[in-house]
Amino acid sequence: MLAGTPIELQDKRPLLLVADDEEIIRTRLQEMSAMLGFEVRTAKDGGEAWEQFQAQRPDIVILDIYMPKINGLQLMQKIKNTEPTCPVILITGFMHFEQLVKSQPIKPDGFITKPFNINTIINALLKLVLDCGQKR
Repeated sequence: MLAGTPIELQDKRPLLLVADDEEIIRTRLQEMSAMLGFEVRTAKDGGEAWEQFQAQRPDIVILDIYMPKINGLQLMQKIKNTEPTCPVILITGFMHFEQLVKSQPIKPDGFITKPFNINTIINALLKLVLDCGQKR
């Protein structure tokens, strides 16, 4: 864990669920998030992610929009209907994601576009951790 990070100030390590059908993306996000102090779970598709969400109740969720079984938009809706305060970040390699999301009744808490910049992800995660800590 990095000394002096906001995650270090929490009572417990935040649990992060990362769902992406690309193994390299899951692995990179898992490694980077673990270095930031997160406890990380991964899922290779939307069905597996939904099962893990129900069993684990993560503090933050990162979802790829296009995944097998349940896509990220559908899964975000299920998560937000179940746990409205759980922050969800969507990741995608497609530039038209904003049009997809505008039509959704429930909006994500953040976006990351592929190929992503590590600093963008770090900043998004730390912001959500700080926001969650202030809501407690």
